[in-house]
This record gives sequence, structure tokens and C-alpha cells, in this order.
Amino acid sequence: MAYIRGYLETCEGFGWEGGPQFNTRVVTLANGFERRNGDWAEARRKFTIPFLNLSRERYLPILNMFYAAKGMLHCFLYRDPTDNEAIDELIGFGDGIRTDFQLSKLTVVDGFTYQRNVYAIPDDETIEVTVDSIPTSVLVDKDRGLILFDAAPASNAEIRWSGIFDVWVRFNQDYLPFTLDNPNAMNGQVELIEMPPPVQPVS
Repeated sequence: MAYIRGYLETCEGFGWEGGPQFNTRVVTLANGFERRNGDWAEARRKFTIPFLNLSRERYLPILNMFYAAKGMLHCFLYRDPTDNEAIDELIGFGDGIRTDFQLSKLTVVDGFTYQRNVYAIPDDETIEVTVDSIPTSVLVDKDRGLILFDAAPASNAEIRWSGIFDVWVRFNQDYLPFTLDNPNAMNGQVELIEMPPPVQPVS
């Protein structure tokens, strides 16, 4: 399985759907109560992207990505139009020793938290990292969402980041059916599913 630093050419609109999915096993007991077990530590996003009234020229990049990815085999980048930006997100605190941190977004509702790791940063984007509100230069692994400081942030120093991010995905299909409704209008849809980041940097 390979990772392609390229994007499926899309134009999201009517019929688009997508969002995070968890995997929970539910057993209903005789007394009506439930036992629930969450099998996934992180949510996995799924997307259905319709393509309506495409010219053959606009269909070609979709076909090319499907060929390059070999259907479900290889991963590539997608920007979720509903969630693609971090604004002053807290990602951790320094301890005077650690120099690397994972980019993430934190959700807090009534004391319950969910930490979403962010793995893919666009090539043409520069993220902003602050330590105790002071902008700080870092090395960024844009394939895995890791940042590396030259020197470890001081103990209890607050580390935050802002920037645009993408999602690693693959096709959730090995067949790409499109209809040819007239000589210049093609219609179809693709299904994408989020994948973990590469083990090693892509580039």
C-alpha cells in the first residue's frame, strides 16, 4: 500500500455526505439495560461524493486518480469541507525533555473529551505553532502530523497550533461506474474512507 500526495478533484455540493464513524458493540440485557464497548479509539471518516453533469475533461482526473490508486489499494489526500481547520488548538505541555508532538484537535463537552489526531498537512500550507503564546519555528512532518522542536519546550509550557489540514483516504470501491447521459454529461459518485497515516514520511 502506497500513499499518494495528490487530491481527488471534487466539487462538493448537493448529495454530498460525510462524517466521523465509531464502532460500538451493543448487547441488550434481559432487564433492558445495555453493555456497550467501543472497539475503535479514534473515529474514522467516510465520504460519499457525487459528480453531476461532468464533461469528459472533468471526468478524466477522477479516472486518473482511480487508476493511480488502483481502486482501494493506495491512499491519497482529501479535504473534508466540514472540518479542515485548527484554530489555536492545545496539543500538550512541555516537560523540558520531549521535542516531538502530534498535531490534534480537542473536543470537550461537559467534562468528556475526545482528542482527534491530525495527520496530513497540505504541501502549500504553513502551520503556526506557539509556546506560551509565542510563535515558534518547528520542523513539520506533513505526512504524519508530527512537529519537532529544536529544543524541548520548558516544563508546563503550553503548546498550541493553527492551520489547515487534510485526511488520508482511499477509495471504498474497486469499481468506478459512471453513466453517460448525453455526449457531454457524465454522472456518478465515489465513496472514500479515512485511513491511518503512513508509517514513514512519504516525501
